[in-house]
Amino acid sequence: MIVVVDTNVLLKMAAARTGSPLFASWQSRHFDLYLSIEMLAELEDVLSRPKIQRFVRPSVGKQFLKLLVERAVFVLPAHEFPHSRDPGDDKVVATAVAAQANYLVTVDKDLYDDATLVTILAEQGIQVVQPGHFHTLLR
Repeated sequence: MIVVVDTNVLLKMAAARTGSPLFASWQSRHFDLYLSIEMLAELEDVLSRPKIQRFVRPSVGKQFLKLLVERAVFVLPAHEFPHSRDPGDDKVVATAVAAQANYLVTVDKDLYDDATLVTILAEQGIQVVQPGHFHTLLR
């Protein structure tokens, strides 16, 4: 199963790690996590912010980034893809399209609550789901 996990959910995975059902499912290889360098760079930038480092220690963030580099499958974002309401989210959508993902897991309302985007992605075989729903699907 090919899954693209939005940066905001990756951040929660880094913070919770072993306490995160999504992290545990990925570690147990219940799905393949696909990323792009652009998404990794965004996560690295967010993890470097002092406000975030109160929740994710720098050493934990670095370990998580290293794990992503070692275990995730990297793709180049698609050139042709449906655009989201927030241009900042386009890298995630473009990555999901390039990966031919089965799921795009996100807590970003600009992605999961955009009926047009969700419909277009569904036509391409990509379901946009929130983490709780995705975890239920894995069970």
